[in-house]
Amino acid sequence: MKNISLLSISTIALLLLGITSAGFFGFKYLADKQYGEYDLTNGKAKFLANCAVCHGNKGLGDGIASGTLTVSPDNIYDELKNPFGLKQELISSVLDGDNGQGGLMPAFQTTLTEKDVNDIFGYIESVNL
Repeated sequence: MKNISLLSISTIALLLLGITSAGFFGFKYLADKQYGEYDLTNGKAKFLANCAVCHGNKGLGDGIASGTLTVSPDNIYDELKNPFGLKQELISSVLDGDNGQGGLMPAFQTTLTEKDVNDIFGYIESVNL
């Protein structure tokens, strides 16, 4: 009888985990798509003008200025591929600056819009395929 109870509890736990996971990844998909289609031409122009010097040509954190910084720039491509991260968090990091790096990354809210940053992310994804 105890085996049946443990089996039932395990089944319910797995079912709840599956439902929760599906809910999160469904939310992530919808949240990440809220900015619409990428404008890769805009993304490339904005990336090269604002990001490449620190983050490198593909957004991997290896730009020409990266060696002079006390904290290495993030690998944006890895951040975008993180299955548990939300694009809105990354966009906020770019616009607000100080993305957990001790305030070393400047804020770009006067230079870029949310759509611009989303286009930049699309460009980074396209050059790393």
